[in-house]
Amino acid sequence: MWGDPGVTQEVLIQDSTIPYPGASGGPVTINVQRAGLLKRLRLNALAQLNVTGFTTAPGISAYGPLGAYLSRIQVTANGQIPLIDLSGFGATVFNEIQNRDGSVINHPTYLTELGVVDATKIAQYDPISAISVVNAKFPIEFQFSLPVNISGQYTELGLWLLQGQAIDLSINAVFNPMYASTISKSALWSAGTGIVSAPVLANSMIQVERELYELPANSKDFPNLSWAHQIIEFSNPFTGNYSNFPIPKAGLLLRAIAINLDSSGNPVDVSDISSFNFTYGANTRPISRPGWAMTEEYLNDYNRLPPKGVCMLDFYKWGEQGLKLVKNTEQLANLRLETNFATTSSGTQNIIIDRLVPVITQQ
Repeated sequence: MWGDPGVTQEVLIQDSTIPYPGASGGPVTINVQRAGLLKRLRLNALAQLNVTGFTTAPGISAYGPLGAYLSRIQVTANGQIPLIDLSGFGATVFNEIQNRDGSVINHPTYLTELGVVDATKIAQYDPISAISVVNAKFPIEFQFSLPVNISGQYTELGLWLLQGQAIDLSINAVFNPMYASTISKSALWSAGTGIVSAPVLANSMIQVERELYELPANSKDFPNLSWAHQIIEFSNPFTGNYSNFPIPKAGLLLRAIAINLDSSGNPVDVSDISSFNFTYGANTRPISRPGWAMTEEYLNDYNRLPPKGVCMLDFYKWGEQGLKLVKNTEQLANLRLETNFATTSSGTQNIIIDRLVPVITQQ
């Protein structure tokens, strides 16, 4: 591991599967095995619906397969300390943002004319167009460790110690129903008439893989465990073409991400963002950006466009210049995000705060 020569063995192992609980959805919780230093959780959401009859076909959700399948996905320590707390749509968006070199939503086209074809796809969202079995699939990753350049040397912050701990780390998934009889973004398939369907429970689940480091034999070789990586999503309704969101005082702000939704829950295009402001104190405003500028930065950073409705302030930039640009939320009074919309008069912002928070007790 960069900057931590005592950690030499990386382990990738499948963990318990999170099963889909039944036709109406609901919560399911599993505990992560207590072993090593958790670096990453890799999840693969699978949903399968057996459609045996319909008169008018249902539609699919504008939030995509994961946003429609999951109401919430959480990773918590001891059932109380949140490390990950995202809606399904928020998890979809954050998965795009954390991966500058690739996209699940917009993956590269392979050179089929040269005989090179895709592997079997792990992202899928079938429309219902016939009596058949339909599938929805979506892969996501939760990165606990963050690469950081400190004094010219790369290290990783945010690794979570599992081994020898009395605290359980759990994954809680709250599933939506696969089918809803009225139009809904919170169901994989919805509306239509004469629908006869049932989830195929044996093929509906979230597969989980852990990526971790084995503990060094000598505790002196342990990496820096004084920081936890948190990704938390908040719901912030707004009216009057204006949104104000107070940023909680907790640790170092890496990224602030807003998913802008109108009063019907549809993503608002960033062309409607007059300004997205980072403000603190009485009215200190070092950042005030229109939607087009954030879209252009995203395009230059990722070589692709952001998901619709998404605007972001990125202070981390993948640790390229250490942590010198991140914001210490505890030192900035009245820290907030302010958004002005050109035409959208009311709706909801789902605000994702990506941050490093200090771990009170070094294990």
